[in-house]
Amino acid sequence: MNPRDRLRLLGAGLAGLGAAPLARAQEQGPVTAKPISSQPWKVVMQISVDLEQAYEGLINIQNVLELDPKMQFVVVGYGKAIRFLLNGAKAPTGAAFSGIIGALANQGVQFRACQNTLTFLKIPSSELVLEATTVPAGVYEIIRLQSEGWYYLKP
Repeated sequence: MNPRDRLRLLGAGLAGLGAAPLARAQEQGPVTAKPISSQPWKVVMQISVDLEQAYEGLINIQNVLELDPKMQFVVVGYGKAIRFLLNGAKAPTGAAFSGIIGALANQGVQFRACQNTLTFLKIPSSELVLEATTVPAGVYEIIRLQSEGWYYLKP
């Protein structure tokens, strides 16, 4: 058998291997997330860069909750990005962050703002959206939650 025939035979064999799983996947319908354990996954998300990162992170959470509504999220804001947790803050799309935050909070997402950042930037905690609570230090809060088994995510 010449090399060209061997390649055709190999290609036909590989194509046959790929067709069956693809056909089965199409028959099974859309993919849904299934946690490894019976307990919901717990994720702490760090938002510290800017408003664009905050928007992307919140959209990521929305998408994940569509797949697995039982997942638990805590969003910790600090640094320059803490402004997404302030009343009147606008996402890069022009939408008010308060609407996105309110919708996520209704699904159980918690929002925590770093008191150190608020103090440094001279922002009174009264300017935070109603859904946000303060923690003494954002980085400490993330580390504390990780020590309790929470997964860490930074968009």
